[in-house]
Amino acid sequence: MRPAAWQRLDHLQPLLAGMLAALGLMTVYSAHADWVRQLVWLVLGGIAYAAVAAFDYRRLQALAPWIYVSMLALLLAVRLFGRAALGAQRWLSLGGFPLEPSELSKLMLGLVAPAAALILIQPDLGTTIVVLAVLVGMLFLGGARIAQLGSLVASTVVLIPLLPHLLHGYQRRRLEIFLNPSSDPLGAGYNLLQARIAVGAGGLFGQGWLHGLQGALGFVPERATDFVFAVFAEQFGLLGCLLLLTLFGTLLIRLLHSAAVAPDRFGRLLAAGVFVMMFAQVAENVGMNIGLLPIAGIPLPLISYGGSATLTTLAGLGLVQSVALRRPLLLHRDPTAWSGNITVRAQA
Repeated sequence: MRPAAWQRLDHLQPLLAGMLAALGLMTVYSAHADWVRQLVWLVLGGIAYAAVAAFDYRRLQALAPWIYVSMLALLLAVRLFGRAALGAQRWLSLGGFPLEPSELSKLMLGLVAPAAALILIQPDLGTTIVVLAVLVGMLFLGGARIAQLGSLVASTVVLIPLLPHLLHGYQRRRLEIFLNPSSDPLGAGYNLLQARIAVGAGGLFGQGWLHGLQGALGFVPERATDFVFAVFAEQFGLLGCLLLLTLFGTLLIRLLHSAAVAPDRFGRLLAAGVFVMMFAQVAENVGMNIGLLPIAGIPLPLISYGGSATLTTLAGLGLVQSVALRRPLLLHRDPTAWSGNITVRAQA
């Protein structure tokens, strides 16, 4: 890498992502999932990260229409030819690799209505929520007026009475259980109650890696994906969770920093969109694991088991790194040096 590019590189961002990925791999291993496959996905994601970071993000403006059409085509293919699992049809099988186009669609930063509708009917309410969160975040960061955002919120409130008719039976049941999980402790409320028990069992210091009974014995459902945070909390306790959230928080701050120093508006919105995407996923996953938010089936970035989610997250971080790599350099002349030495450094 050329010295100028090395100075522009956000060194902390890949370090934080690597630490989160390492914690995720440890948790996936303790949850008795296929950790070797997860490691392969992380390696492939790292390659994707480097390739996307090296790619000039400004070229995406011309490619955006084609990317959008291709993404819609993949979502339609899922509807027509995809395979179903856990009551939803979300996956395509490409050479044996289970591709979830709804994960990739999170990187689309505009024209979300058709994509959100196709994701919702899979059904995948969790990803739909993330996509809509990205839309609202992008409108706010893009300079939308308060009145415009207010009208959007008002329209959403008006549509709330129609929500029960749009959701599938198990999705409506999830909302009911969120309000009263003890009403069906062995049925629809089982997932949430077991996740809460696992989180509480972790205490302050945790049970220790590979020693969490709720996760190891399989009481926590979807322990390597949707409820991976509960498994992590049981093993590493409150202090471990604070460390995990601190890593996420610092990474999110770095994404905002990259947006702040971006050389153009497109780069700022691109980095901000990735920030909103990751923030929404972390908030929803942690919230549903501790009972503060309804269960929506959203993975915890870099922690949950899954190829599509891992590749999407690392590709998104690579996009932000691409923005950071192309921020301007500042020239600083030292007035006290007799030779007038010039120092080149990246914009802070």
